[in-house]
Amino acid sequence: MTSLLDQPEWHHAASASTAMTRDAAQEWLDAYVTAWKLYDERAIADLWSEDAVWHYPFQIRAVGREEIVAQWMSERDAFIGESFDAGYHPVAVEGDRVVAHGRTVFYHPGSDRVVTAYDNIWFLRFDHLGRCSEFHEWYAGRPEDEPDRAVPQRSAD
Repeated sequence: MTSLLDQPEWHHAASASTAMTRDAAQEWLDAYVTAWKLYDERAIADLWSEDAVWHYPFQIRAVGREEIVAQWMSERDAFIGESFDAGYHPVAVEGDRVVAHGRTVFYHPGSDRVVTAYDNIWFLRFDHLGRCSEFHEWYAGRPEDEPDRAVPQRSAD
């Protein structure tokens, strides 16, 4: 990539012959949420192919199952004891590629009062075993939690 406007290589890569189904994608997404809540290293590792790549916008966060698990576990203390829930659903499934949308909501402990929430879009690619080999993550917080990113209110004219 020579310019920020150039498309990343994964936009052009040919899709593998292994096809994901919507049901298999939903099972993986549900397992992701469960692994996140439990912080069980085996459950986390089972999600990823050996050579998986975890992408954030403009950067690669982790390469390989071992490094991805280490990244998750490094954040464990920030999430264990937190009250949160998440739900993700496949929006599009094509071959080994899945686009998913979901939300993560954090609550005040012991209540259903929302502290913050995130809206997420994920691009996923899976290997022949149904493990994620590419994970591209984009997210945005609620406007009331990130006022500098909020859409201006319309005047009542």
